[in-house]
Amino acid sequence: MSSEVSTQPKSIKQNMAWYSIGSITYLACQWLLSVVVVRLSTGFDDAGVLALAMAIGNIFTPLAYYNTRTYQVSDVEGEYSDAQYVAFRIVTTFLAFCACVLYAVLTTGGSLLPIVAFLVYKSVVVIIDILHGVDQRYSRLDYAGASLIMQGFSSLGAFSVALYLTASLTAAVNAMTVTAAVILIFFDARRASGLSDIRPRIDALSARRLARCCLPAVASGVLCSAVVTVARQFLFAMEGEAALGSYASVSTLAAIVQMGATYIYNPLLGVFADLVHRKDRRGLLLLSGKVCVGIALIAVLVSVLFALFGEWGLRLLFGDGITAYAYLLQPMLLCTAATAYIWFFMDLLIVMRSMVDILAGNILAFAAVFPLSYYFITWFGANGVSFAGALAYALGCVVLVYCVVRFLRKEMDLQ
Repeated sequence: MSSEVSTQPKSIKQNMAWYSIGSITYLACQWLLSVVVVRLSTGFDDAGVLALAMAIGNIFTPLAYYNTRTYQVSDVEGEYSDAQYVAFRIVTTFLAFCACVLYAVLTTGGSLLPIVAFLVYKSVVVIIDILHGVDQRYSRLDYAGASLIMQGFSSLGAFSVALYLTASLTAAVNAMTVTAAVILIFFDARRASGLSDIRPRIDALSARRLARCCLPAVASGVLCSAVVTVARQFLFAMEGEAALGSYASVSTLAAIVQMGATYIYNPLLGVFADLVHRKDRRGLLLLSGKVCVGIALIAVLVSVLFALFGEWGLRLLFGDGITAYAYLLQPMLLCTAATAYIWFFMDLLIVMRSMVDILAGNILAFAAVFPLSYYFITWFGANGVSFAGALAYALGCVVLVYCVVRFLRKEMDLQ
């Protein structure tokens, strides 16, 4: 492929389509790992270990990402080079890996090998992600989408075959790592290097400056994710593990809204950055409005689908016993929609480089969820988790929207 062809940017619609299809495929295949491990293992021990590895992976991922991709994609002035972003991601991945391995050693007992193997797999995936940031900067999310599709199918296939042949969870996870590494080296690195110089290099001063700049966004992401975790812990303490188990199971369906919202605005982050750079306040407001309307439309559409097919979907996934908890679905949609909005405004403020403002909004949301969880769970049972989360996120959104408007008035002379 010639350089001219490889760097030809795709349209916004093409980028959104490729990224959405790729992300959905990858996430579906990752979810199916939990099904495969139950089907191909004797008993539920491997399923439990894989679930534990994924839980620790959920700690590892935000630390390794360090919110640099949004910063990278919106870096229209070239504050840092792609090579520096790649190098910084390697550093954060290594540090997060060491921290999570230490955490696993201290907390998981005899299940260390498959957990470490899973963290190695996630490390490769995290490195691939920063190369997708390079793709996005050059409007070539077709590369990222194709990579995610390949990662999804190859990881699921390799995991299934290795687990079937060896009956070893560690071997199965290692097989996924091999496929991801092959895709990294022979697809993502080659495509990204055709767009920019990605050979990792960064000096200590630049690394410290980037780490300091992104730290408020990282802390905000942790606090934002912890809002629902806190509410769920209140449910566990007040109503027991059965209530939490049924809520957590049903919530897998409601997550569709948040994923759909991410696929709407993630490919647009570069467009938002360009609008901010050009001080195009009208374009910025118009595009932000379209995203907000898009999130609302997704929520309404999913709400209708759940009203028609929610019980059937739950029965298909979890069996007849879960249908008694279908009443949890609609309030969950409210919470996931609020989650989608707060993440959107967080990313928008990262584009605007208003990092401290992001932290302020999420501190409020995190502080509010404690009393809200107690009272709403007392009044509404398990639905109180959703109501508490939705209101806490709404309060955080109020702060973030205020900060966006203040930025527009101060930096873009909005009258």
